[in-house]
Amino acid sequence: MKTKLNPKSSVVSAKKTIEVEFAYESPTAKEVYLAGDFNNWSFNSLPMRKDEKGVWLLRLPLTVGRHEYRYIVDGDWQNDPCAGGYASNGFGSCNCVAEAVPE
Repeated sequence: MKTKLNPKSSVVSAKKTIEVEFAYESPTAKEVYLAGDFNNWSFNSLPMRKDEKGVWLLRLPLTVGRHEYRYIVDGDWQNDPCAGGYASNGFGSCNCVAEAVPE
């Protein structure tokens, strides 16, 4: 499984948000969701779409700064193996850390 986080350089609004692409490679997954501090850790509000290569994608405007997130793959919480860092989450596992920064 491979994940890619690509901050885009365009500023979306005066609130200093940046469009970020989340990508999670899992050709056999039936459903993948993104959860993080940016959606109050909702496990089903940000569904991802699978492309023809089996990569699940979602573009999302995030405020500039540090964000914690995880993927929910077929009902199971999964870490991003390509995350910029990890932080303990108080549940015996770690959250993925990404920095949304302008280029």
